[in-house]
Amino acid sequence: MSEKNGVIVVGGGIMGVSAAYWLASMGKQVTVLDQYDIPNALAASGDHLRVFRLTYGKDAFYTDMALKTLPLWLDLNAQSGEKLLQQNGVLDLAATTHGYEEQSYNVLKELKVAVQKIEKAELKRQYPMINSKAVKYAIFHKDGGMIWAAKAVTFLVSLAQRKGVKFRPRVKIAQILKDKKEGIKGIKDEHGHLHTGEAYLFAGGMWTPELLKGMNIPIKVTRQYQLYLRPPANRGRYRPEHFPVFASHSTGFYGFPLHLHGFMKIGDHRKGPPGKPGPGSETDLPPAFEKKCRAFLKRFIPELTNFTEYEGHVCHYDNTKDDDFIMDRLPDAPNGYVAAGFSGHGFKFGPLVGKTMAELIIGGKPELNLHRFRLGRFKGR
Repeated sequence: MSEKNGVIVVGGGIMGVSAAYWLASMGKQVTVLDQYDIPNALAASGDHLRVFRLTYGKDAFYTDMALKTLPLWLDLNAQSGEKLLQQNGVLDLAATTHGYEEQSYNVLKELKVAVQKIEKAELKRQYPMINSKAVKYAIFHKDGGMIWAAKAVTFLVSLAQRKGVKFRPRVKIAQILKDKKEGIKGIKDEHGHLHTGEAYLFAGGMWTPELLKGMNIPIKVTRQYQLYLRPPANRGRYRPEHFPVFASHSTGFYGFPLHLHGFMKIGDHRKGPPGKPGPGSETDLPPAFEKKCRAFLKRFIPELTNFTEYEGHVCHYDNTKDDDFIMDRLPDAPNGYVAAGFSGHGFKFGPLVGKTMAELIIGGKPELNLHRFRLGRFKGR
């Protein structure tokens, strides 16, 4: 059996679903395939929350990219009637002077984005739970906040379905049929069903190396540990309306206010050990990470240190060597495209990535400059 489509999107996370929505909006017939459910609880898009931030140190390219994505999220908020992006702000804690936070502050000021530099005394007044002695200062931008990840994917699925997009969950790809002249001729699933289309977009996240094996897509998958804790006291002041998303770039740690049954999430953005996703792997938290979380909290938010109620969670990053994304046509496959390698910081850009890949696939010139995301940058490395 075979099924003919306009564009086949493999991967039902934020990137694949966003691309499907935009492709359908541009008049294409689209089918989305995913080996699990949509949204997939094992994937980055299946988590409760993701950070939306405009701060990227001196890298103004990503700050500008986030600014381009912001109105797309606000439009989704308006269409859904919900705060898929909840703008409770982002607080960056500067443990050193003249570093990442100061660079971020300067970029935001240059781009005329609302940003505050909060000195120690004011930080202590606004956020008494934070140990002001541990920081030189903080910067706060109100346009940042947190994205309800799984909820956003679910809503985008409903929008895409209204545009005629077909979703096929629990379809695992077994083989990509490729011809040197014609490019991709079809993809076969594990049950022998052949899916053919005019174009193919592979947005498999952490499964991309397995999905596109033999195509030399340079992605490494790492296990990233997270911890959900219930504050032992003063829980009310950690609610989103009182407490922002927070991060300490020098330590790698970041966290959210209360958001799930009275729990708040703490994570470490620094690259973890190699790991492969799969059922049963998402709660395997090493005791050493719990100790690191307590050490971070003791330094920056001491009253949270002695938490007793908590649970672990593991997510996975699909990393490139330079932490820049891959958004390009596949080598030797003029009708094949890949959007992957989002290195733990890509979710916030989902609507823009989807729009950009749709523009690339239909042959138009994307609004977003893709020079940093081309596969050719890895040649010779």
